[in-house]
Amino acid sequence: MRASLATIAFAGFSACATIPSGSAGVLLKPSGVVRKTEGEGVHFIGPFEKTDVYDLRAHEQTEDLAVLSADGGMIEARASVLTYHPVPAELVALAREVGPHYYEVVVRPVVRSTLRRIIAGFRADQLDTPGITKAEQEVTAITAQRLRPYHIVFDNVSLRTLQISRSSAAYQAILDTAAAEQTALQARLLPELAREDAERRHADAEGIANSDAAIAPTLTPAVLMDTANRAWSTLLTAPSTHVEVRPSDQPYLLEVEP
Repeated sequence: MRASLATIAFAGFSACATIPSGSAGVLLKPSGVVRKTEGEGVHFIGPFEKTDVYDLRAHEQTEDLAVLSADGGMIEARASVLTYHPVPAELVALAREVGPHYYEVVVRPVVRSTLRRIIAGFRADQLDTPGITKAEQEVTAITAQRLRPYHIVFDNVSLRTLQISRSSAAYQAILDTAAAEQTALQARLLPELAREDAERRHADAEGIANSDAAIAPTLTPAVLMDTANRAWSTLLTAPSTHVEVRPSDQPYLLEVEP
């Protein structure tokens, strides 16, 4: 009778822990962490015991990261994706040393500190597509090395929309510097542009001079007079021309009515 009562009492204080697919459980007793993990399925645990469930599959977290570049620009990495997973064979050690909230405790701080260190080696203008790819590779390699002693495998970091913050004071300074550099570059090009313009003008003038030199011998007084008469005839026969005949000792007077 006493044994039955003890069994009923144990069952009343006992509970069930369900381990979903792709996960493993670590049993926590008042005496400490059990060395053997629990597999998928339903497990009975005793009173004052707890099972922490760890997802063994790859995890993805999205973070908005902010760091400083080598020239002091505030760099924003929005919607950056971090991929990681715990080592199944070292799950008990992870539970003992870090706990189930290992992302907040270890992964996020390590990623942030590593990203700050890597981006600090780049100027803002170097963070183009090749620069971002290089930064991702360096952050991934160093973060993976730093997280492995904590029984975590870090797979990859994807730095999306990595750009300088437009609200930072350094952003305007960088714009001003870029504008000054363009002005200085333009000033260096001005002599060359002036030389090319002078050469073009000289070529045009030389062409006009050669043309005038070729035409000048043909412009006899008779040719000039004939050209003038034809011009006057064209003008006098225009519909808008009004002709007044004056004495021959006075110059031509031509009035054009609108």
